[in-house]
Order: sequence, then structure tokens, then C-alpha cells
Amino acid sequence: MESKGWKWEEINEERWDIPAEEVYYLSYRWKDQGRLRVLDLGCGKGRHSIFFAKQGFEVYAIDISESGIEILREKAGKEGLNINAISGDMLSLPYEDETFDSVLSYHTIYHTDKRGLEKAISEVWRVLKREGEFFVTLNSKFSKSFNNPNNIHLNDGTVIKKEGIEAGIPHYYVTREEIFDLMKYFKILTMKYVEEVIPRESKKFLILAAKEEIRY
Repeated sequence: MESKGWKWEEINEERWDIPAEEVYYLSYRWKDQGRLRVLDLGCGKGRHSIFFAKQGFEVYAIDISESGIEILREKAGKEGLNINAISGDMLSLPYEDETFDSVLSYHTIYHTDKRGLEKAISEVWRVLKREGEFFVTLNSKFSKSFNNPNNIHLNDGTVIKKEGIEAGIPHYYVTREEIFDLMKYFKILTMKYVEEVIPRESKKFLILAAKEEIRY
């Protein structure tokens, strides 16, 4: 399935400029462990890239949306931050093997179908260093949007929304059991199931994993 990005130039919600609370913990953890070269995969407008750069990390950011990358570059320039931000597809990352100490993919990597998600996860595995860590969020099949009959439902668990800012963009949904298969070449360190009510209703898995030595 072809990857599609958001039209970030049309999105002004404040929450997309504020780092998620989980990233504060990851910053402390990764800095304490010396994992300072981080990839923000699906960076959007760069809320997490900016945060990590301010904490002293060597930040790389990638998003398929060129408008998102342009906004991030402008922000980084105004704040004097050195962020390597490029437009690219998560299904074919333009980085060498074992480049990064850690990878963050927050509310992003599931914007594809099952095959695409498997490919994106294999790409994360490839660009991570030995024992590097990966923090990722995945959609739950108990989510309201997964069970919304107004959306387009594909046989593999993929939903294509028909309304709002994500109209036309695919979303893949998983169960807890399916996560273990998707992440089979990673060691799952923690996995949480979170139900969000405000600012919008959603149910997601939050996963922190480390790269194993078994190869794809």
C-alpha cells in the first residue's frame, strides 16, 4: 500500500506541538544509557525532534510529509537546533545499517497495512545498533475507529478513514497477541495498554523494545 502523509500545513492543533509525556521518560532513560543518536520516525512537525535536540541528543527526523519537514526545519532554525530532518518513506529508510542508538515512532508507524507495518518494523530493526531500543505506539482493535462502520475496512485489519484530517490515510490495528508476532525479532521490555479519553478517544499499545541478534 502506498504511504501517505498528513497535510501538516493545514493542522493547527496545539497538541501536535507539545511532546508526549512518555518522551520525557525516554529522554531520561536514553541519556542515562548513552543512547544519544535518535531517529524520530514519522516526526510530523517535529515536536519530539525539537524536544530531544534541546536535551542534547543527536537527532535525525524523517516524515513522508514534506510540509511537516519544512515546518520542523523552520522551527529548528529559529531555535538554533541542529536536526537532520528529511522527507522519506518509513518502508525504505535512507540510512545505513545500525546507525541509531534508539528509534521513536509515536502515533505513526501504523499508517499502513499489515505488510507495510511488517516492512517498517524490519527497517527499524535494520537501522538500530545492537541492543538499540525502539519505542512505538500501535492501534488497538478495540478502538472506536476500528469498529466504525463508516470507515473502509480491509481484510487484513487495515482501516481507511473517510473523514477528518486523516481521510484517505490507512491505519493498521492489532491485538496484544499480534504484537508479539510483529515484534518477534525484538525483546519487548515493557508493553502498556492505554485508553485515552481527552483530547480524543483512542486505545493504543505503548511498547519499548530492544533489538535482538536474530536477523530478518
